[in-house]
Amino acid sequence: MDKTCCPQYAIRCRSGDFKMNKSHKKTVKMVHRYINQGLKPGEKTEEAAAAVSANTKNSSKKNSGPENVTKTEGKGGQEKKHLEKCPTPGKGADPSKPPCKKAKLRRLEKKQEKMAQKLQQGDVPEVKQATSKEAATAVPHKVEKGAPNAPKSLEELLAECTVENPVHKLEIKLVRSCPRSQEFESSFKESYQIYKKYQMTIHHDPEGKPTEKQYTRFLVDSPLQSMKIPGGLEHGYGSFHQQYWIDGKLIAVGVLDILPNCTSSVYLYYDPDYSFLSLGTYSALRELAFTRSLHPKAPNLEYYYMGYYIHSCPKMKYKGQYNPSFLLCPDTYTWNPIRQCEPKLDASKYSRLESSVEKADDNGRVTLEEVLILHDNQAMPYAIYKAIKPRAGNEAEVRQYAGFVGMKCAKRMLLYRS
Repeated sequence: MDKTCCPQYAIRCRSGDFKMNKSHKKTVKMVHRYINQGLKPGEKTEEAAAAVSANTKNSSKKNSGPENVTKTEGKGGQEKKHLEKCPTPGKGADPSKPPCKKAKLRRLEKKQEKMAQKLQQGDVPEVKQATSKEAATAVPHKVEKGAPNAPKSLEELLAECTVENPVHKLEIKLVRSCPRSQEFESSFKESYQIYKKYQMTIHHDPEGKPTEKQYTRFLVDSPLQSMKIPGGLEHGYGSFHQQYWIDGKLIAVGVLDILPNCTSSVYLYYDPDYSFLSLGTYSALRELAFTRSLHPKAPNLEYYYMGYYIHSCPKMKYKGQYNPSFLLCPDTYTWNPIRQCEPKLDASKYSRLESSVEKADDNGRVTLEEVLILHDNQAMPYAIYKAIKPRAGNEAEVRQYAGFVGMKCAKRMLLYRS
């Protein structure tokens, strides 16, 4: 990693603690606005457009006051008239209405009214009325989870897509891709055509590059074994495609691995005609919500992996906006909060992210004799292999291999030696 121009750091998000930012909420509302009302970004309903037009006309009438005519003498003694519009003077505050109050004071008074109503019912103790000065210096209280004014959770915001009589119908299907399920097979051609269109339009691949064979090798075939546990996850573990359908048309596919401890986002491709929906962000939020939904039946399944984070690449740096996210230190293989890593990566593309100087990679300490070797169709520790072939002379290679994979894997995997 220290030799490449763009160091790649593994990144994951703790799904249970995920907090949306304003951009995430805006994306979800934008997609749901299109699904429910059929409006693309920037478009308005007929009622809203009519209201804007009426307000514009009214404001233009109000601003058109009396005209002042000034005369100037031009060439030949001819007079020219200049029309100057003067704004109509305001009438000031309406004496028949109460004086305006600060928004903070109005909110406090509204809250006090609600508390007074509850007090009459005997639900809460009496609350002292605050003066305007106290209201101005009041500190907003922390809203607890479940309170009426609490911010909406990710699941609550996504649920707003489900309304009666929407303009479009959104369906999200999870289909197993390896081994191929019947649902996957039935949509394979359509899925491949979207992938091909995406690669050619977004990544500018030549037409002959994104072939069916390349697509299958890249996003369908998987080394993961499918597994189902009784009483566990409905779809089990393995490799899947999460498909997004609008009005019966496939528009996007998220390639997803479901593992015992995490879900891993492998790739996303979509129909470029729907790029106005910011499907990259929307699908990531959907996958995060999906990961959270699996947690009750799989308590160890907590993290959402997003592949690699490249701090110097804008196209990859966006992954850091899903908080709380963590980066894997390339020296100690410990996970560190991304906000603590950013100053180090600003100073240097490659950096040790672990803050503790004394911390080391315990799994990287190689015990050569315990490394498993496959020799002559038999599995054996390196100590026995060395006794059988004392002149093999490959100790440096075996030590390097164990350092790469770590001792935990070196004791479970077999390194072939002739």
